Amino acid sequence: MRWSDEITLIGETAPDSAVNEHGFAITMDGERTKVFANKKSVGFNEFFKAKMAGYTEEMKFDVFTDEYAGQPLAEHNGKRYRVLRTYVDPKTGGEYTELTLSDLSEKGGGHG
Repeated sequence: MRWSDEITLIGETAPDSAVNEHGFAITMDGERTKVFANKKSVGFNEFFKAKMAGYTEEMKFDVFTDEYAGQPLAEHNGKRYRVLRTYVDPKTGGEYTELTLSDLSEKGGGHG
């Protein structure tokens, strides 16, 4: 594995009283953590299943399990994604977690 890619993992926090102009609660970015990652390809079968569910699987990354704390969002090359699925790889003794990312603009995934 090369670990030459960098992604930013983003947590979410919901402030007590912040609302938008329509009266809905605003979810703001929480802590941002830059981590090294290994970019992987999305297989055809996974891509097809995601499309059937209304999502577009954009990319997958392996990150070190100790560095991933359940953040729901990620950024890569200036584009924001929702973490669609996580998988801790038992073949690595749990050292790596695979993150499957989806474009935030899909299926009401907007943020902010």
